[in-house]
Amino acid sequence: MLQRASVLLGLAILLSLLFPFQLALKEGGVDPRAFPVQGIDLAGIGMLFAVLPSTALYRHGRLEERVSRWTPWLASLALFTLLFLLLHVHWTHELLADWLREAFGSQRLTLKGAELASELGVLVCMAGVLVNLHAVAEAPIARRRRKQR
Repeated sequence: MLQRASVLLGLAILLSLLFPFQLALKEGGVDPRAFPVQGIDLAGIGMLFAVLPSTALYRHGRLEERVSRWTPWLASLALFTLLFLLLHVHWTHELLADWLREAFGSQRLTLKGAELASELGVLVCMAGVLVNLHAVAEAPIARRRRKQR
């Protein structure tokens, strides 16, 4: 269950990173964090919209059968996915920002570094999971017999 969830969310994050909603808003002069929808910022909303295509990719690629059991790639993917989700939900983002402000005095650069690390971590770990897929045994194709005359 956790294995499937981490692969599905990793695919969703990977797909959401391919569509740069935040970059388009930033270039337009709009702060992406200024539009919270039920506590999730635009990167989180993009990830939620990408869950349906990632589910289709998961089923079409038969990843349930092909992803090996727990590997370091899969464990790292689960951790980076969790970090990505924590950084893009407003109340956990604010909690982390307050903790960093108390601990280090400056949180902005550290938060940007954590966001970059979570995105790169998901990209690298998802590539590691996909490279290490097992082949699926195909059903043998029945040969047609020739009719004897």
